[in-house]
Amino acid sequence: TLMTTSHVAFEQTTNIKSKLVLLTDGLFSDASWGIFGYNAARTLDKKYGYDVDFKENVQVKDMESVLAECANAGYGVIIAHGFEWGKAVLNVSKDYPNTKFILFPGLVHSSNVASIFPMQQEATYILGTLAAMMSKTNIIGFIGGKAYPNIINIYEGYKQGAIHIDPTIKILVTYLNDWKNPSKGKEAALFQINSGADFLLQVSDTSGLGVIEVAKERQILVFGSVSDQNKLAPDTVLTSFVLDVEKAFDQAIHMIQKGNFSGQVFKPGLEPYNGAPGDGIIYIAPFHDLENSIPEDVKIKFNQLKEDIINGKIVVPERYNTTENYSN
Repeated sequence: TLMTTSHVAFEQTTNIKSKLVLLTDGLFSDASWGIFGYNAARTLDKKYGYDVDFKENVQVKDMESVLAECANAGYGVIIAHGFEWGKAVLNVSKDYPNTKFILFPGLVHSSNVASIFPMQQEATYILGTLAAMMSKTNIIGFIGGKAYPNIINIYEGYKQGAIHIDPTIKILVTYLNDWKNPSKGKEAALFQINSGADFLLQVSDTSGLGVIEVAKERQILVFGSVSDQNKLAPDTVLTSFVLDVEKAFDQAIHMIQKGNFSGQVFKPGLEPYNGAPGDGIIYIAPFHDLENSIPEDVKIKFNQLKEDIINGKIVVPERYNTTENYSN
């Protein structure tokens, strides 16, 4: 079922283009990918006068039919929230030239399809440097949901950052092939911690909740992803890389409203803080109560590296395997 936000103020709008829907294969209860997409899209009714609807937990096999159903129902803008939507969006968009499709994150584009592919490797490079500077075992870990290009890119950034600090560091990597299974996340985290990892980065949605739980039990530090996950375990989640999705959606909708929608792949990078001016849409969350657990010299180096990336002094290359399914 579609969930609808209140849109009383816009009842009088009859323009079909004022309907927008966010579709995701994630869950709105995941404290990560699903909910932050939901919260960001919800702001678009107040800002731009859209009727905003939502549909979660869409299975891959149903993506094309759900997209077509929404286009037929008169949604002028369809936001597909999740990399896995790329192929379905390209296929369906051809039949609905007047509908605008926004894929987040994605690598596909056509005249009425724009993708946003954030340079998340810039943020995870910084986290890799922090883990390498603070690790006592010289072993750190990464746990991803599935080996999609965007997740591989996130891992590669983390690895490059860690190696920049210590070329001998060992990085354990596990792909769960499951975004919605906390027990698989737990199992992977236990394996990596038992193999010596004392820092973990998890990018695995609901499965990642299991990673955070194990890290808390075993008293090691973990990095959150997508949203600031510190509140899930304040003594365990040192920081998170956060996607400023509200800003990303805002940029895309602004283009549509001004009549200059461009079917291309946008690649925004790191920003110094949440909502900073400029095109960046990824930021590093505060350390919260763990601020004092980071040595001062480490903090100085960390901030300097972050600045160097934002200023272009350090360029963190994109690295991922792609296929014809993802780009054209």
